[in-house]
Formats: sequence, structure tokens, C-alpha cells
Amino acid sequence: MSNKNFCSLPPSKTNTCVHLVSLVIPLLVVLCFCVGYSGAVTKALDREAYTIYYNNKTPNKDGDYNFDFQTSNGITVKGAGNVNGAVGAVQYVSPEGLPITWTYVADSDGYHPTGDHIPMRPEYVDRALEYIRTHPQVNEEESRKL
Repeated sequence: MSNKNFCSLPPSKTNTCVHLVSLVIPLLVVLCFCVGYSGAVTKALDREAYTIYYNNKTPNKDGDYNFDFQTSNGITVKGAGNVNGAVGAVQYVSPEGLPITWTYVADSDGYHPTGDHIPMRPEYVDRALEYIRTHPQVNEEESRKL
């Protein structure tokens, strides 16, 4: 076994080599961590995802339909409806790795999604709408008379 230094440099340059190695090793550790993390995020955002399951019932003569599908990157969608409205559910994994689920109803009153990640309307908006409803706008001419 030879008695050579790890860096194979003359003794005057060995400190430089040790210093470089001490910088490179932490950099490699951080790089490995970043690559692992980006792999997890990439799985959630997989653009090469493929369909695992697909079912689509085309509308019948009354307009009733339903569908559902699932992809390899964790997206699941189900829906059903008719001429009067629709209901459904959506599930997927966010870029942060969190499971997201919401359901919806679409009817004559509009589209109504529900889910933990959907922000709720603040109470002050409801109070403001109630105030506007109970205090009709005053005509400009009438307000000048006051």
C-alpha cells in the first residue's frame, strides 16, 4: 500500500484539496436532498401520467349521464348529471404533496363546490349584503331634498 495523500498533491497543496473536499461533500448532500424532493414534486405534477381507469356513460334520451376516471398520478374524477344539474367529486395531490378533495353540485342556482381547501366567504360580506338589501339606494334628487 502506498503512502500517498488522498489528493495526490504535494504537501503544500494538500490543505487546498482538503478545503475543497470539505466544501464539496455538504454541497453533494444538499444536491441529493434537492433531487429527492424534486422527484416527489414531479410525481405529483407528472405530465406523463396515463389513465388507469375510464368509464363514460354517454347521455341517454333523457339526458342522464355519468363518468369517472383515474390517472397514474393520483387524479380521480367522478360526475353524473342530467338536464336539471350535475354532481361530482374531484381528488388529486397538490404540488406540496397534500391530498385535495372537493365535491360539487351544479343546479339552477349555480355551481356550488365544497372542500376544505376552498376559502369560505367572510361573515362581513354576508352582513354587507344584508345591509344593502334592507337599505335600498336613495334617489339622488330625494337625497338633495334632505
